[in-house]
Amino acid sequence: MTVTVTVRAARTYDAGAIAELCGELGYASTRQQVVCRLAAIEAEGQGCVLVAEDAAGMLVGWLHVGQAASLTDDVEGEIRGLVVREGSRGAGVGARLVEAAEQWARAHGCARMRVRSRLERERAHRFYERFGYARRKTQVVFDRPLG
Repeated sequence: MTVTVTVRAARTYDAGAIAELCGELGYASTRQQVVCRLAAIEAEGQGCVLVAEDAAGMLVGWLHVGQAASLTDDVEGEIRGLVVREGSRGAGVGARLVEAAEQWARAHGCARMRVRSRLERERAHRFYERFGYARRKTQVVFDRPLG
């Protein structure tokens, strides 16, 4: 089953639905946190949050795409987050969002796309492999609070 969706840039009024979807992805967020994060991404000028809404106007997915600059590589596009609402998965929503992200990256001079995915998200791994994404490496991520 394929669902008809419209993909567009996220707006502040989408923040509540985006926060709900963040929770589905495993990252609890409030509407206010999302409002602040959207503003920071827009101010940064290096990324874009895309949303997919169905024919009824319900937000059924989002994708955060950005540019990654590095001393060791040319600038590349990076999918920094992607989630599709539980009832809409497998209906082509994620595919539309990835296609839009790749178009954004090409328009911003990126020659390659990268996505990072947690080891336990095997369904997501298969999704990206269907698009021609190849596993490049496995790594350990460290973080430390700066408070």
